[in-house]
Amino acid sequence: MRVLWKTLLVIIATCLICLVLGGGIFFSIVYLETKSDFKRLSSYGLFTSTIFYSSSGEKIAEFNAQRRKPVPLKDISPWMIKAIIAAEDEHFYEHGPINIWSMIRALIKDVRLGKMSQGGSTITQQLVKNLYLTPEKTIYRKAREIVLAYRLEHVLSKDQILNLYLNTVYFGSGAYGIEQAAEIYFAKSAKNLSLEESSLLAGLPRAPSIYSPYKNPELSKRRMVYVLNRMVKSGFIEEEERRDALQAKFVLKRKKTYGNYFIEYAKQYIENRYGEDILYKGGLRVYTTMDKTLQKCATSSVQKGILKLNNGKYDGLQGALLCIESSTGYVKAMVGGYDYSSSKFNRALRAKRGPGSAFKPVIYLTALEQGFSPNDILIDEPIVFTFKGEAWKPQNYERKFRGEVTLREALAKSINVATIRLLMDVGIDGVIAHARLLGITSNIPHNLAIALGSFSLSLKELTTAYAAFGNYGLKPKPIFIKKIIDKKGKIIEENKPKLSRACSEATGFLITNMLRSVIEEGTGKRAKVLNKNIAGKTGTTDGFKDAWFIGFSPKIVTGVWVGYDDRKTIGEGMTGARVALPIWIDFMKEALRDEYDDFNIPPDAKRQILIILKGKQKANESFGDLFTENQ
Repeated sequence: MRVLWKTLLVIIATCLICLVLGGGIFFSIVYLETKSDFKRLSSYGLFTSTIFYSSSGEKIAEFNAQRRKPVPLKDISPWMIKAIIAAEDEHFYEHGPINIWSMIRALIKDVRLGKMSQGGSTITQQLVKNLYLTPEKTIYRKAREIVLAYRLEHVLSKDQILNLYLNTVYFGSGAYGIEQAAEIYFAKSAKNLSLEESSLLAGLPRAPSIYSPYKNPELSKRRMVYVLNRMVKSGFIEEEERRDALQAKFVLKRKKTYGNYFIEYAKQYIENRYGEDILYKGGLRVYTTMDKTLQKCATSSVQKGILKLNNGKYDGLQGALLCIESSTGYVKAMVGGYDYSSSKFNRALRAKRGPGSAFKPVIYLTALEQGFSPNDILIDEPIVFTFKGEAWKPQNYERKFRGEVTLREALAKSINVATIRLLMDVGIDGVIAHARLLGITSNIPHNLAIALGSFSLSLKELTTAYAAFGNYGLKPKPIFIKKIIDKKGKIIEENKPKLSRACSEATGFLITNMLRSVIEEGTGKRAKVLNKNIAGKTGTTDGFKDAWFIGFSPKIVTGVWVGYDDRKTIGEGMTGARVALPIWIDFMKEALRDEYDDFNIPPDAKRQILIILKGKQKANESFGDLFTENQ
């Protein structure tokens, strides 16, 4: 019997020794294998954010690997620190890198459930997992987690570990780190979080999607109660504070941002040109051309205008707005749709729609380039064309004909038939050629219907063309980003204004002057309310499917488009003047607030203008005293 016990003890001792040795060897191997991991982990620095700035130097967006905004521990609310410790690791400051009793309880639970769970992890272990390890549930991964946690606590203090944890843990809704979470959920800084706000946020890391206050408010509230109860049990708050927190009223907020379409375009540009790693980890400084005030106004103007058309209700009608500084090409504001959060498709750049009469100025510019004068006569009478046995009888909007009209009147009143006759005179090829010089790259069919804008182009193309009008023939290249600086302070890209000659100075001045008549006496006369020096043109397509107004001052050009994505009608009589122009006016009230410049006659072009106008007498008839001075 004694021999049996002795043998049994030897066996048990041998097993224990083997277990210890085996465990030692196993953890030694893990220790060696995690050497390179630890070097990266211990030197871990939060990736430097790429920051986007407005034209005035204000920060308008920030991107990093996990949308974090690192803050020191002293800038985090004490309530938040207590809440996260109570929720995730009550004895964080009392135990080492692992809590053996918590791990034993978790192991017992694993055995009972028959599977590996992730319970029992300390904040240090969770930090290791968040920063480096994969979420796989294996014994080997757990061993690596324990080893790295021990090594990490030898080089970082508890405060440093907690700070790093709070700046990296995921709180849901795209928020990595407490500062980003505080901003997304409550539109405030982490240092200003209240007890009730802190307890809600502290409940999220365990299962951000499940406990999301946006998706599951009831579950989120239950989790918040759990955290508050843990805080009482841990001695962090009193029972009375718990009750007050539960009764406190707070409102979840999503920080409202303007310029999402603009920022998304700039972001995609960086990502496509330099790569995703550089965008999210490169610490770039991106200086955009966006005017923050005008961008906010543009978003508001589009939304207000569309809602007004539907008696305050939104029914899917879309709108787009693009504002460009004519002399530089700097894009000051861009709106690609009614609401970025519901539709990220950028209609200012990507949508191709029929321009209607907004294309007519290209035809009149071509005529001026060929020697026509604004006072030359066009015939506005019925005309019939036959194509493949079918008759086409173009009509004017008012269903009436005026007989003889000048080019100026035909453009100002947007007379269809007179414009078609002009197109026949100048030639389709010439119009297409000038359209290309003006920056219109979309396909233009070789037929007379282009006089009515019966093809598709983008708001960017048409707005750029009008910028050339107001710039007296110089077409600017639209620029969204002025320069990009890397984290070492080196300029890696700089975009300076680039202009190309699209028409003569004289023609640019004359077409601008003719488009002023659209405001003074034509389809855009509603814009006279601004009492500014402006020019522009309305546009409406067949069936009232697209409504446009493109207008400009001596400094900026702004284009507005309104329509449905599925091309259904906006409504009977919903012309560019009724639909797009009010949005344009609302925006330009702000954009032109401090602008008082006039469209002056370019000195070097006076002689050529006189030739086009067929002498001084004709010029004086059109421009009054402008041509009697300094002659």
